[in-house]
Order: sequence, then structure tokens, then C-alpha cells
Amino acid sequence: MLTLNQATGMTKKLAIWIGVLLGTLVTIILLFRIGTLIKNIIAPTPPAPPSVAYGELPEMELPLNLDTKNYSYTIDTVTGELPKFSDRAKVFKITPRSTDLLALRKTGEKVSQAGFTSGPVRVRGNVYQWSDPRSPVGSKIKVDIFTSEFSISSEFFNDTTILSSLNLPSPDEARDLAQGLLSSMEALSEDIKNTQTYFFSIKGSELVSTTSFSDAHIIEVDFFQKDLDNLPIYYPQPYNSTMKVFIGGGENQPQIIQAQFFHQDISTESATYPIKTAEETYSELKDGKAYIASPGKGEVSLQNISLAYYMNDKAQEYLMPIVVFKGDNGFIAYLPAVKAEWINK
Repeated sequence: MLTLNQATGMTKKLAIWIGVLLGTLVTIILLFRIGTLIKNIIAPTPPAPPSVAYGELPEMELPLNLDTKNYSYTIDTVTGELPKFSDRAKVFKITPRSTDLLALRKTGEKVSQAGFTSGPVRVRGNVYQWSDPRSPVGSKIKVDIFTSEFSISSEFFNDTTILSSLNLPSPDEARDLAQGLLSSMEALSEDIKNTQTYFFSIKGSELVSTTSFSDAHIIEVDFFQKDLDNLPIYYPQPYNSTMKVFIGGGENQPQIIQAQFFHQDISTESATYPIKTAEETYSELKDGKAYIASPGKGEVSLQNISLAYYMNDKAQEYLMPIVVFKGDNGFIAYLPAVKAEWINK
């Protein structure tokens, strides 16, 4: 039978061995973690390759270049160098619109809410026209009943109340009117987050841009889709979108005199694709392969080079990344970002 002193001694020895074992175990764990950290620094595990889940992508349809200048370029970014892009970017699917046997009736209900109660008249294919019998400028709306693309036109150039800017709304009021139109047309999608207003004066039969509200006869409100994967969405015209509403004054109240609306739903489904480096796209820019979205002068100082997404003014299957070059004197150019081997030409 153990005496008290013997039991105490054995307990102390056991405690010492347990302490040694725990200390050894902690040391092994620390050494393993330090070793893993050093390995990841010296020879990090490479990321999985881009998924390229959609296979070869269709060639991006950028507009034809109308600018025929011969440009020369210098890099004038904050760092004085070209940026470093990730080796990949997401490509998103565009959700196609489904056909609906009740589309004509449903569209008629929507345009009626917007004041276009006379019609419909078939224009072509799936496009129908309605008119607003109360409009002093003869407003008409044409709608593709399957895609919900629509346009509004009117004879506003010679309207005296518009030319006199009578009851021309403030920019905020114009924005509310434009949003009201989109709401009536059930076109104010969740991804439409930002707006921009522009002022125009009427010169003969042309709209001339002006920066002064006091000189304006017309206010344009453009709607923009929100950033995607932390990248902005650009349209064929870099300062405008494919969703715009023009508003003028009127004898008793402001009126919508013109509009163009083309919106494409972006799916949450995406795949990653390898993209070009900034150096590769800069070389293509110098070779004249870019779409000049906003012309500049012959010698361009490039101040910002970044990734974005391109949304066309016609139907597309995928939303794909582009590289946007911005320079002095308003110069902006686009180049497709996905590597050429993944584009089906």
C-alpha cells in the first residue's frame, strides 16, 4: 500500500511527464505552422486555373471606329507605370428574355400606365406602337413586347413651351419623372442604381450640349447598372448608358419628350477566364486595335488604365471584361480583356 509521501512523489512525476508531453506537442505544432508559413512564402501553392466553364466565348462586338486619327501615347499614371492586373476575371451570363403569350396584353397595360392609351399598332415583328392622345408634342412609344426594349419619340423641336423652358424641372425633379416612367414600364430593375443628368439647348433641329441649367431646354437622365465584382459597367458611349430619358418643359407641367431603353439582365452565374496583362493591351492600343469611345487629340497622355465590364446596345450572351484607357482631353478607349485563345473568331 502506497504511503502518502510515495503517492505525492508519483503525482509530481506524472505531472512533470504530462508537462513535457504537452510542451513537446505545442513545439511540434508551432514548428509545423512555421514550416508551412515559410513554405507558402518561398513556394506558395498555385491557385486553381481559371474555370473557363463556358468554353470559347463569342467575339466582343465593339462599335466601328469613326475616329481615324493616328494617336501616340505616353504613360502618365500616378505610379508612372502600367497597372498590374489579376491573371483572371469573371465572365457573367446574360439572362435571355423568355417569350410570353400574353406579352402584348401585359405591355399594353404598362404603356397605359405611362399615358400611352391609343394603340397598339404593329410596327414590325414583336415591336408595337402606342400614342399618348393628350400629349401636346404627339408622343409615341414603340416597345418590343418580348425584350421590353422601348423608345419614345415626339415632335418637340418646334414646341414653344419647350423652347421657352416653361416649367422645365430641376435635375432632381427630372430624375423623379424618369424613374416614374421606368416604374410604369416595370423596367426599374434592382441593378439600376446610379443616374446622371445632362443639359441640352435646342438649336434648330439639333440638341446641343450645355453645362448651364439656365441655358437648357432639355434635361437628359441616364440610368446606369451597378458595379459588378467591384468593376464598373461601361456602355458604347462612355458617359451615357443604353437607358436614357429626355424631359422638357410644358404649358402646365414637365413632359417626357424622348427616351431609349435597352436593359439586359445579368445572371449571378459566372466563370473565370484568363485575361491579358496591361502591357499586352497597351501594345494593342498602340497598334490601333482599340475602340475609341471618346476621341482626344493626337498625342494622348494616359492617366488611368483599369478593368471594367462592357454592356452593348444590342443583345449579347455574356458580360465580359474590358480594359479602359483614359487620357487627357477626354480620351477613352476600350479593348477586350479576355485572352485571345478563349475567343471564338
